[in-house]
Amino acid sequence: MVANRGAALTIETQNPYVVTGSSLFAWAMTCDQSAGQQNYAQVGWAKMAGWSDPKYFYEYSSEVTNKWDRKWFATATSGSHNDYMVGNDSTTMYFKLNGTQLGTLALSDLQWTPSQVQFFGETYDTSDQCPGSVSNPITMGAAQYKNTSNTWVSAGVTEHHDLSTMSNNISYGATAWEIWDTRY
Repeated sequence: MVANRGAALTIETQNPYVVTGSSLFAWAMTCDQSAGQQNYAQVGWAKMAGWSDPKYFYEYSSEVTNKWDRKWFATATSGSHNDYMVGNDSTTMYFKLNGTQLGTLALSDLQWTPSQVQFFGETYDTSDQCPGSVSNPITMGAAQYKNTSNTWVSAGVTEHHDLSTMSNNISYGATAWEIWDTRY
């Protein structure tokens, strides 16, 4: 847990298998999940069942104000490495891809204070392919967070995953790592 004003990560895009009715995501996120609430703002790439290719997206949620939205953008090119940034200044939450602003949101629409940053490859069905494979893991790197002094600093990570078919080479405090599905 760290008080923050944003999260940034370089994420490799891949085109994994997604089962019918499911989806998968790779993202950088700033959040406040205290008291079990789902207050977050994230940016990254995603693939939904039925899509031939993944797309860029950003998403936010506030259980304080009952606001949620997800915005979709262009097709994310498999094999590309893109810089994702979600952050805030004194009045606005912003979402960026490779330095280009995708969108903004007034902080008054969220009304929560970030207390954590997260960097994930996420699936919703155990039959989905976790991003990456044994022979071609997905790379995530340059993990940063924006501190409360408005300076971007390295975000040393800790490892957490619930999926038994996911593996990684995350070491405590790392700012770059790989993840993969052990079945592919």
